[in-house]
Amino acid sequence: MDIYERSAQLFSGFVKKHKYLFGALEPKLRTARIRMPVETYASFIITVGLMTAAVTFLFLLFITLIVLGFSIIGVIINLLAAIFIGFLAAGFTYLYPNFKIHEKRDKISNSLAFVSIYMSTLAKSGFNPQQVFGMLAKFKDYSAVSEEAQKIDHEVNKIGTDLPKVLERAIMRSPSPEWTEFLGGIKNSVTVGGDLPKYLEEKSKGFVNEYRRKLESFSKLLTLLMNMYITAIIVGTVFFIVISSLMGAVGGVPTGAIKLLHYLVIFIGMPLMTAMLIIIIKSSSPWGE
Repeated sequence: MDIYERSAQLFSGFVKKHKYLFGALEPKLRTARIRMPVETYASFIITVGLMTAAVTFLFLLFITLIVLGFSIIGVIINLLAAIFIGFLAAGFTYLYPNFKIHEKRDKISNSLAFVSIYMSTLAKSGFNPQQVFGMLAKFKDYSAVSEEAQKIDHEVNKIGTDLPKVLERAIMRSPSPEWTEFLGGIKNSVTVGGDLPKYLEEKSKGFVNEYRRKLESFSKLLTLLMNMYITAIIVGTVFFIVISSLMGAVGGVPTGAIKLLHYLVIFIGMPLMTAMLIIIIKSSSPWGE
């Protein structure tokens, strides 16, 4: 029995009684492709929060007993801090489907320029819409779009559902507004008998222009971030070390405290700032894969 099943056994009753608290999770789980009943995931959220709070409380209590000894105020502060961190952990777990949706949305949006060109080429070559999605499902270079195409291809060719109905379902679960609009145009072309190759060609031009704009914006942002990194982090750190060393040499500041500050800045501050910079660059990058 895994942790999800154990969580459901413990808290499914509470979740069912307070289902209104977790009503927004169901469509998000479906869009994020997290194949789990909402009751099970909600129970897992509660388990994560309680376990995190318990472990945090024991850890803080252990540190407090070693450093300060036993005190009622210390226990209360540790308990409040543990509850707060437990709520943070539960909140992160609750929002995790949102993170998955945003990640998938960005991957789809950033790959549409290339996917639309590929689909336009296939349509101009005489392939019908079902065949286009079937071949797109095998296009593994852009996994997020390929997964959506696989589901469309499966429902059309394996289950036998009409393509317009399948596209309507794909639109309903789409995490990306651009992908939703793109599928809506394909659905209209299939339904009313429009010129699908022409539509795909026009959309590919628009997506390519948008992708070019993203590249230009990303280039400017990257230049700005590099300048900030060199000025604030590298030069700033060297300047801080020099000034603090001079203060220690002149007197008034204990040498041990200055060394501790140097270690904190070099081994904690700089890696954290560098990690933040990498996260910002990665989240802003127009390359989806």
